[in-house]
Amino acid sequence: MLSRRQIFQILGGAALAGRLRASAPSAPLIQRALGRTGRWVVPFGLGGQASLQYPAPGMDVADIPVRAIELGVNYLDTANAYGPSQRIYGEAFWRLKITPGHPEYNGGLRERLYIATKTGQRYAWDKSRPNAATAVRELLTSLTTLFGDGKGWIPDGAYLDAIQIHNLTTMQQVDQIYEGLDARGGKMPDRIGALAGLLDFRDGTNYTGLNPEHRHYVRHIGITGHQSSPVLMRAIQRDEWNILDTLLVALNANDRRYSSHQFNVVPLARAKGMGIIAMKVFSAGGVYTGMQRQPNNPSELILSVGVPGGVPSEDLIRYPLSVPGVAVVIAGIGRIDREKPERDQLVANLAASQMDSTSPEEQRRIEDAVAAVHGVNTNYFQDRQSGIVQPPAPEVVKDGDRVTVRWQSALAGPDPVRSYNIYAGEWRIASVPYRPQLTAEPLSLVISPDEANLGPIRVEASTELPPW
Repeated sequence: MLSRRQIFQILGGAALAGRLRASAPSAPLIQRALGRTGRWVVPFGLGGQASLQYPAPGMDVADIPVRAIELGVNYLDTANAYGPSQRIYGEAFWRLKITPGHPEYNGGLRERLYIATKTGQRYAWDKSRPNAATAVRELLTSLTTLFGDGKGWIPDGAYLDAIQIHNLTTMQQVDQIYEGLDARGGKMPDRIGALAGLLDFRDGTNYTGLNPEHRHYVRHIGITGHQSSPVLMRAIQRDEWNILDTLLVALNANDRRYSSHQFNVVPLARAKGMGIIAMKVFSAGGVYTGMQRQPNNPSELILSVGVPGGVPSEDLIRYPLSVPGVAVVIAGIGRIDREKPERDQLVANLAASQMDSTSPEEQRRIEDAVAAVHGVNTNYFQDRQSGIVQPPAPEVVKDGDRVTVRWQSALAGPDPVRSYNIYAGEWRIASVPYRPQLTAEPLSLVISPDEANLGPIRVEASTELPPW
């Protein structure tokens, strides 16, 4: 556990102060670019669960986001599905004078924050279910709860930095969120996916008919997922319009023991310029408790900084921050302690995010320590996979003297894919460095007719670099 002295060395006097002016931390904090959003974020962000979702009776839970912002945290996470989380944030925003319409509104502070919520809905409109919950209705609910009266009124000047389509788990859900997107500008279908509807509120357009006042209520749109890298990859590859600016994905020290996100969807999102946010860094506390589900009441929350004999919490924060492309990690907070910062989870996590990144060797050390002390079965939310999933049979297209081999991306196992080897019969005729498949269009390589005639063509992914 970080000592009081270490915290002071990393964060300066900010962590030791009982109350600060909510403007800027006393010591400058390291920040990272959030992909192509044009925003910079402190590498630790406040998650919207833990005590914000399940506050203990009598707890001043709004003081958690207040303290986070006072310390300089600027990525703030919440969701419609997180019970009172958005309402609690709303109370904190009013205290900090960043609610539009507040008589002492602090617009500069609001602009420094990146406030992101989520919708679990896949559709923006369904004519057959006109009263059903939709992504657009949840967007409006977030805005009125965070900045308005919680009853529908949204003050002028209110906006979200991001709304993310939450917890994509199946290919069918990917199809659903894309429904109607290519019809924008023409007659919209009776069922409109979440992306088309949210895009109107990002751009101030009304192609869907759902934004007649041409509101600009959101600046960025993203997706989230815990379970399946292939599903998230499909969602990103289908995004030929580059609508998706952020990816919030589960990522912790047991990631490589499952269907690894860090070697599958994360490199793809990075190549597309998306801002990448890591979640489930403590497996919702399950790393320490062994619980194979989300906590669902205050008594199940961890209130300490780490646990006795456990892997230090700073290691669990630093691990995902060392994965290339990750801009920020988020975690829910069970308890803060303004008097004893060494017992303050928020201070400890923020201080860890300001430490040096781990080397590959140290990442392996952390993985091994977590496995030895806490086991390898913490990621109950993540698909299992033991090795490379090879591409299906490639397509071979012959056009005169030109032969093109086309194949879909492999899925990495516990180690990254570093190359693709192309075989004709028993002969390896080419080896190319790995590159993410950015779109639905397959990867491809041109070979000669003579090579194509050597035997059946196959493509194999390898963890080894090309030999030449």
